[in-house]
Amino acid sequence: MILFVYDLPIFVTTGCNIRKIDQAQAKEMAQKLDAKGGKQGNAWDDGVHENVRKVYLGKGPDCIAFVKFEYVDGTNVVIGDEHGEKTQEIEEFVVDVDDYIVYVEAFRETATQETIVDLKFETCKGKTNKHFTTSPGVKFVLQGGKIVGFHGRSTNVLHALGAYVSDPISTFQLHGKWTKVEQKGKAPGLRCSHAIAQVGNKIYSFGGEFTPNVPIDKDLYVFDLKTGKWSIAPATGDIPHLSCLGVRMVSVGTNLYVFGGRDAVRKYNAFYSYDTTKNVWKLLTPLEEGPTPRSFHSMAADDKNVYVFGGVSSTTRVKTLDVYNIADKKWKW
Repeated sequence: MILFVYDLPIFVTTGCNIRKIDQAQAKEMAQKLDAKGGKQGNAWDDGVHENVRKVYLGKGPDCIAFVKFEYVDGTNVVIGDEHGEKTQEIEEFVVDVDDYIVYVEAFRETATQETIVDLKFETCKGKTNKHFTTSPGVKFVLQGGKIVGFHGRSTNVLHALGAYVSDPISTFQLHGKWTKVEQKGKAPGLRCSHAIAQVGNKIYSFGGEFTPNVPIDKDLYVFDLKTGKWSIAPATGDIPHLSCLGVRMVSVGTNLYVFGGRDAVRKYNAFYSYDTTKNVWKLLTPLEEGPTPRSFHSMAADDKNVYVFGGVSSTTRVKTLDVYNIADKKWKW
């Protein structure tokens, strides 16, 4: 088996929650979106930051007269310059700590298109500022990723607005480095259709095939990321009686959960756990008592449940999502 690791230095993301990994590199990768709007006024540029925390807007009789942005860089709050002329009432739009702006909708005055008459800011979680519900002019948008800075043109009013966006996480265009891992010890050997899961500093491999439709073995292999060495994990308890190809495995805490796979008759639906601290296999659901037998399915888990979706049965493609509650020890489908 050839093993690679992928070093991801930019962000770890779940939904709209982004944790900074390397802010310096993220700033270097930020893309500048050209300012749109009028050509009058003086150019200004707030630069690139970790995130936008607040937006201050002052609306005049017929256009945006004032704008100011507040940014964060780590634990530091960076107050941007004031652009335009302050009005009596200033709207403050606050971006939540676990959120960020992804979309700006602006409208230029129709006749000359030299001033901006309204601005709508929208975050990843759908939060917006106060704005017109109908189009008040010629629209333009700023989007393409997490917005981390603004620039534009202004006099005593706002004439143009542009933005900086970080690498668009939502499209998975992440930048890292693949490294081929030097391996020692008793490795699994060449195979495909196997299952892989990680617990702490150890990676586990189970099942698979090399010759099509011929399972290789039923050993559970473990790779120690610290030592770079493979070994066969000790096995006690309800040891799986056969190895399956197209099997899937996930980890929850220190336990591995293994479901399904393809046996000779494609009717295998046994569900096992493996305690990596005690090296004990346990049959959680005997054959014919769990979800529909399948192989090449998807598995995921959180701290309470194990999820099984899709896959191929002996006769058809499976479309169901089955959920195993770890505490109740029961399936729901």
